Amino acid sequence: MHNFFRTLAPERFEADVVIHADGSYAYSYDGALIFTPALIQACHAGCLDPQFEVRLKNAATQLLSEGFAEASYVGRGRYRVILRRAVADGRPSYFPSREMTIFTIRPRHDGAILVMGSRPDATAPCQLIGTDAEIDGRLTVTLDPGIEVISQNAQSKLPTFDARSRYHWRIKSPDADPFIIVKPT
Repeated sequence: MHNFFRTLAPERFEADVVIHADGSYAYSYDGALIFTPALIQACHAGCLDPQFEVRLKNAATQLLSEGFAEASYVGRGRYRVILRRAVADGRPSYFPSREMTIFTIRPRHDGAILVMGSRPDATAPCQLIGTDAEIDGRLTVTLDPGIEVISQNAQSKLPTFDARSRYHWRIKSPDADPFIIVKPT
């Protein structure tokens, strides 16, 4: 459990990022996180050691202490979590941690903001092969009116009922690489 946050991977989730015209932003994650070593052990052994399951269940309190609004252990190395954060001072955010990011939001020196998905090391996709992991997520980035899009690789631009722009990615593998670079007004 020493490297708990370094080994969390997304499974089924919805992640939303909202970038405001003043450069502040908010983000949320609602879904499952997998403690990858437990998933691998469960697939190789058929089940997890009961003492290990207890330690994993107790680790949900660690997620709560890190600011998750909800965190519960659902078994087989999986957590059901909800996180909501707002950042106003131009600091970067790494979700769930700097060591293992599912997505990052990084203001740049030129005033632009980069939102991008994880770029795992070469072994990350291999670690989940042969497990029962079902990566199926959605990342949506919503922009206030007047924010310039510099570059992006969204799969679609969603219709809105207001003057905001909304970009969408469906994430089905750990090596997905969504990104958008924007410049607030």
